Amino acid sequence: MAATRYVGLGKETTYGTAVAATRYGETIASLKPDQNWKIPKPVAYRAFMKKYLGPYRARGAIGDFAVEPENLIGELLLGVFGSVATTNPSTGVYLHTFTPADTLPSYTIRQGSEQTERILPGGLVDALTVHFAHDEVIKAKADVLSGFVETKASLGTPTFTALQALSMQEASSVLTIAGATKRSTIYDLEVSVKNNIPFDKGTLDGRTFSKKLVGMREVTGKLSAYFDSTDEYDKFIAGTEFTLIIQADGPIISGAYKYFLAFELRKCVFKGAVPDLKAWDEPLVVDAPFQAFYDTNGGFNAEAKAKLENAITAY
Repeated sequence: MAATRYVGLGKETTYGTAVAATRYGETIASLKPDQNWKIPKPVAYRAFMKKYLGPYRARGAIGDFAVEPENLIGELLLGVFGSVATTNPSTGVYLHTFTPADTLPSYTIRQGSEQTERILPGGLVDALTVHFAHDEVIKAKADVLSGFVETKASLGTPTFTALQALSMQEASSVLTIAGATKRSTIYDLEVSVKNNIPFDKGTLDGRTFSKKLVGMREVTGKLSAYFDSTDEYDKFIAGTEFTLIIQADGPIISGAYKYFLAFELRKCVFKGAVPDLKAWDEPLVVDAPFQAFYDTNGGFNAEAKAKLENAITAY
């Protein structure tokens, strides 16, 4: 049975020049184009008679989608971080390390919508949020932008891996705060990377977003934990910095090597970690937003890094 609803991504060689998709995902998506019509107010008549095309902008989101170790997640990690280094630790196994950069790659976004394939070139990943929950597979959502006028084509023939989505239920998965294991107390965690692309800016050479720009990079998140100890509360009150490492393991690729997705944030602070007082029929919990800061220790030189191990040779 042919898929007629899908999202495909292809990394562009030339910014804004459409390419074929190399990775597909089964996910919802909402990408809204805006022609930004300029309509001057009439003076001579009561009727509107003149209009001018303004800058073309399309923006929206891909997801929430279940994070599989292949399909879309690697492209979106590269899109939001900007740089990747890949090693080959064993035959058929590839470890991709994504690090922040000041230049972002662009993607052609292809959206299969039953009747046609929408083609949005020059796609930029403004933000990516990855959500780790106790009762769900890992999910992600990407905020994307495209400043080149979309076109359409016949539906493509997407291919999807048979791999299941990752979760934190694998025994070897990791969640540590300041080196202490926290899997037994935290039931919800999300990490977000945001580029704050100044998408409403432009140039005088046309309607497109022809100059790639980036804004202030932000790495933030939020965790929800049972109030079994005052550890996180104490860090918040004292303003203590902490490291956060989270790794979700999947099935074996080869030998001892597994599919996995990991984030490492070296210098975080809680922006809140105070429990609400509730009746005894509810457990006491802490909702703790945090922010990561640039860390140079040990040559880390980043607010955060992500790692993805799978069987894909390169991104």
